[in-house]
Amino acid sequence: MLDVDHLDVSIGATPILRAVSLQVPTGDLCGVIGRNGAGKTTLVRAIVGALPARAGTITLGGVALRPIAPYRRAQMGIGYMPEDRRLVPDLTVEDNILLPVWTTRPQDATARLQATYDVIPERRPLAKRRTTQLSGGQQKIVALARAITGAKGLTRALDRVYVIERGTISAG
Repeated sequence: MLDVDHLDVSIGATPILRAVSLQVPTGDLCGVIGRNGAGKTTLVRAIVGALPARAGTITLGGVALRPIAPYRRAQMGIGYMPEDRRLVPDLTVEDNILLPVWTTRPQDATARLQATYDVIPERRPLAKRRTTQLSGGQQKIVALARAITGAKGLTRALDRVYVIERGTISAG
């Protein structure tokens, strides 16, 4: 379960989140909805460790995340797909999908890639293409596939939070 309790996050001197709390049971899907500037992305960046929290707790499966460095959170299977995709243009589709696996070196890397292709089979025929040869929509799917491949626990993708279990997307 993801548990965020009374989370405060600021960017610089500006408070963005004040006492935000939410619980997402394992296997459930959670949508965070709000107007532009409401703090949705800030919340996710705090969960993945890209922004420090000033107060409150973030736990995943009972493990406190605040003291854990972002790269360790990635090793725990917490993935993030930014809106701008951030694909590496000189790499192939499959290499972009495998980026988080290269950095976290999980023992089940091949199985994760296969599970990603099982969930998003339309990526397999494009595996050897450069990402610059894809449409914008295809690039977003590659970024989603990368987030799924790197995750074993929690993935933020397409402005939604997906909980990944055994390589499948669970929608609750």
